[in-house]
Parts: sequence; structure tokens; C-alpha cells
Amino acid sequence: MKWSWTLLADIAIALLLLAGFAGVLKAWLRRSRDDPAVLILKWCATGLCVLAILYATAFALPYAPLVAAVCGVFLSMLWTPNIVETLFKPLWHAWTGADEPPEPKPFYAIARAKRQRGQYAAALADVRAQLAKFPNDFEGHMLAAEILAENMLDLDGAELTVNRLCHIPAITPQQKAYALSTLADWYLRIGQDPENAERILRQLVENYPDTDLATTARQRLARLPTAEHLADRREPARIKLRKGIENIGLQRTPVTLEPPPEPPQKLAARYVEQLEKHPDDFDTREKLAVLYADAFQRLDLAEDQLEQLIQHPAANPGQVVHWINLLADLQIRHGRDRDTVRATLERILELFPGSPYAEQAERRINLLALEFKRREIAPTVKLGVYEQNLGLKGRLPR
Repeated sequence: MKWSWTLLADIAIALLLLAGFAGVLKAWLRRSRDDPAVLILKWCATGLCVLAILYATAFALPYAPLVAAVCGVFLSMLWTPNIVETLFKPLWHAWTGADEPPEPKPFYAIARAKRQRGQYAAALADVRAQLAKFPNDFEGHMLAAEILAENMLDLDGAELTVNRLCHIPAITPQQKAYALSTLADWYLRIGQDPENAERILRQLVENYPDTDLATTARQRLARLPTAEHLADRREPARIKLRKGIENIGLQRTPVTLEPPPEPPQKLAARYVEQLEKHPDDFDTREKLAVLYADAFQRLDLAEDQLEQLIQHPAANPGQVVHWINLLADLQIRHGRDRDTVRATLERILELFPGSPYAEQAERRINLLALEFKRREIAPTVKLGVYEQNLGLKGRLPR
């Protein structure tokens, strides 16, 4: 009974080893670059060589060393390519990306080459052929719309392409906003059509309310040129000359050739009217703040306008820092004390701690004393009384 259990254990171990060996051979057969039939022949030849060496060695044949040498040379010639591949395979895979096939991507080089040669219809056909394989590719849809708008002057087709792009679920909101903004640019630049450009930008505001994308679109709407302005830009510039001042060299008072500046009251009214239509017009609100402070001496109104900009949810850090520094400039310019200006600049440290903006603000705070000193009015130096009309005397002075 003891002998039977030992025999069964040996048989089980042998079967396990055989199964492991078969698994190794199967994996080898699957991963090898050799043809399966060629690889099996190599295995058979290797087995015969090993049996020949074992037979010659076991029976101590006189030509056993010669058999071992011949079989060794044969096996080295047989397996050297596989051994080299196995040793250098990790390095080769690190360089080429292993045996994984490359990720399929659309190819637009041919379409772009045809577009450069003026074959716009053929280029558009190639782009659409790629889009048939990759229907969610943003680059392809924008390239098709660009060919339609800029080369074929088909803005309706470009808008249809952009609208299809915007209905693809895989496209991000940023990509959709870029596509709509580009379409608005085409309507302005190519179609000279501000009405359709305004429609596209308002569509962008409606699709993404309370976002940075909507704020940017609203600011573009605030600066949208009119049809008359676009018509003036198409025509050659005409310079209207005024009649000059006669006897300009005999004028008793200095002559100013520049046109008089626009009155501050009229300028402020224009800024306020613009902000009523477009409250997110950052540039106009900043100009109004500076006008309130410098022209009307109303620093309180200027601070209110700048505070609206600083607290705006769509303002980026760079803009916020710029407006806080501008507020500090106005405070210094209009007589606020050093503690007030320091508190204004310290807001940057609170809003953006550890940032480059905070480092710049800290440097300016440390140099506030010098900044105030530079803005002080220089004392007037009273000069002595000298002999007048010295150059008109009949004789040289002694």
C-alpha cells in the first residue's frame, strides 16, 4: 500500500511537470515570431540532439565529445536568433512600445496637401472619409468647417458642420465654445456679417450660462463691430484734411494742432451706456474707474467700479491682481495714506498665498515708502534775480 501511494505521488508530480512544460511550450508558441511549424521542427531537432548527447555520454562512447561538440554547434546556430531576441526584447520594447499595435488615428496630411494645391473639394472629401472612420474627431470636423468657410466661402455649410460637432456627446464644452467662437470670427472676417456673429455668440451664452465661456462671449459681444464699421474697413482709407492755420509763425499764443479731447462728462456717459448694455465689459469698467478718479476726483466711485471687477466670478487671477494694483495706484495718486494702500495690496497675499502674485505684492509693500516719496511734489527752488535782457545789451558785460 505504501508503494502504491508513492507511485501515485510520482505520477501526479510527473503529470504536473508535464502540464507545466506543455504550458510553457504553448506560451512560447504563441509569443514567438517564428512560424509554428518551424518552431516545432526546432523543438524536435533539439530533442534529438539532447538524446544523442545523453546516449553517447551514458554509454561512454569514444566519440561522445565529438557528438556533444557537433550537437552544441548545431543548437547554437538553431537557437541564437531566439536567444538574442529574448535578451534584447525588453530594450527593444522600451524603444518601440512593445508588440502592441499603434492607436488608430485619423490621417489628414493628404487632405491638407490637396488644400494647399487648391483642390478644395478633394481635400474636403478626404476629410469626410476620415470622419466616417472617426466620427468623434474634433480636429477633422474643424478642418472640414475651415475648408468650407475659408476656401469655399460656404459659411452655411461651415455652420452646419459646427452644429453637428456641437451635438457629439464626446466633444467637451471648451471645444464646442472654441468652434462657435471660430464660426463667429468667420462671419465677421469672411462674411462681413455682424448679425450672424452676434447670433452665434448669444447661442454660446445661452448654452453655457454662468461660466467663463459665457463671460468671454459677452465681452466679445460688447466689442462687436457694426455693419457700418465693417463697410468702412473694406473701403480704402480716406483722410479728410482741414484748412490749416494761416500765419502760424506769427501767433502770439502756442498753437495746438491736435483735436481737443472729448469732455469727461461725455466720455463717462458713453462708458455708462456701454456698461448698461454689456455689464461684463471689463475694459470699459476699468476705463470708467480711472476716469472717475482722475477727471472727477471721485475715488469712491472708482473704488466701487474696481471692486466690482475684483469680485467678478469670471475674472482670472492675473486680472484680479492687475485691478488691485490699479486701485493702489489710484489711492496713492489721490492722497490715501500708506496704511490704506498697504491694506489694499495685502489683499493679494490673502487671495493668492504662496503664488508669484503674492511675492510681487510683498515686494511692492516693502517699497511703499519709496513709492510715496517719489510721488511727493518736489520743493520749489527760488532762483536769484539776474540782469535781464543780457543778450540784447550793446556791449558785453564785464
